[in-house]
Amino acid sequence: MFSKIRSLIFKLDPELAHNLAIKSLKLNYFPKYKLKNNDSIKTTIFGKTIPNPVGVAAGFDKDAEVYNSLLKLGFGFVEVGTVTPFSQYGNSKPRIFRLEEDLALINRLGFNNSGSDKVYYTISKNPPSGLLGINIGPNSNSKNRIEDYLICLRKFYKLADYLTINISSPNTENLRSFHDKEELNDLLSSIEKEKTNLKTTIPIAVKISPDINDEDIEIISDLLIKYRIEAVIISNTTEKIEKI
Repeated sequence: MFSKIRSLIFKLDPELAHNLAIKSLKLNYFPKYKLKNNDSIKTTIFGKTIPNPVGVAAGFDKDAEVYNSLLKLGFGFVEVGTVTPFSQYGNSKPRIFRLEEDLALINRLGFNNSGSDKVYYTISKNPPSGLLGINIGPNSNSKNRIEDYLICLRKFYKLADYLTINISSPNTENLRSFHDKEELNDLLSSIEKEKTNLKTTIPIAVKISPDINDEDIEIISDLLIKYRIEAVIISNTTEKIEKI
């Protein structure tokens, strides 16, 4: 199907094409894709068994509009977001660029989303039919970024199967400073304390940058183990361009 409409889609602005994809999924027109039972591709994650390990990463369904439609298509799980406490526009347009020869995109969106209240309302009114992760991050103008993560933790811990702490985006200024040992320790310590206060055992994943220096990998790994982080998501958009 995609091969038949590819030429038309590629004539559109890439962000417009993405928005049209979301709108088409919201129509819920597509029939449920039924996979044959196959134990060999079943996967257990966070104590739950999913039909297959192929999921949709955060960034596609930013406002939690079509996660059930995606699950209906046959994906094993969906991660929505990144969601910030308050709505924000993100970076100025144009902010998505096609690299057709490389079969790739450059993404400079900048955490554009409708905010935690609206996303909470959407999910609470439309419970997920499969494994759902919620990716959370701080607002670009935040004066207390750790508190932004905690606001989203409090908001979503009863709705999600897991939460992803996004410290990896290159499109939010200084977000990657959380890869620093002291900053990451403060963040993860605060997350752990808040989970204790909420009496929740919701699994936490941390999404890290692909551009980490080799010497920092062990430092970050030690902190992830120290705070019993259940999963690491590797990775986000690189800031490095290498000629092959």
